[in-house]
Amino acid sequence: MENMDYVIMLRESLEKKADILRVLQIRNKEQTAILQDPNTTPEDLEKNMNMKAELIDRIIMLDDGFEQLFNRVKDIIEADRETYADEIKLMQDLIRKVTELAADVEASEYKNREYAKTRFANIKKDIREVKKSNDVVTSYYRNMMSHNKVEDPAFLDKKK
Repeated sequence: MENMDYVIMLRESLEKKADILRVLQIRNKEQTAILQDPNTTPEDLEKNMNMKAELIDRIIMLDDGFEQLFNRVKDIIEADRETYADEIKLMQDLIRKVTELAADVEASEYKNREYAKTRFANIKKDIREVKKSNDVVTSYYRNMMSHNKVEDPAFLDKKK
């Protein structure tokens, strides 16, 4: 029954992927909150993105392992579908679930990307306003300093 062990490993790989996708959904909700809260810091966003990147790396590893294992046992499974019927049914259900979870994660990623664009546009706008204000203050300062020069005829004593 060594082949059955491989089939069980395939199913377990799909279960792990579904679990990771659920955690990724949670991280996406956290990211949405971070992007919508103006009081969060860039470090909060970076920490969230690093956690998500780690989860995505794990999914990629699981997918690669699943594909390699499936290629190894595909012919055996197809030759004796009745023996593996229960596991095949479970894997089909898991594949549907994983597909739904992946679609949900992708949709929330798209929404978060839009939130990020809006947030970064607002930050750019604020930076432009601060820069403009700084330029006005600098211009005012230069202007005031140039009028306070001693050589200015309005301040010279005409009596000599």
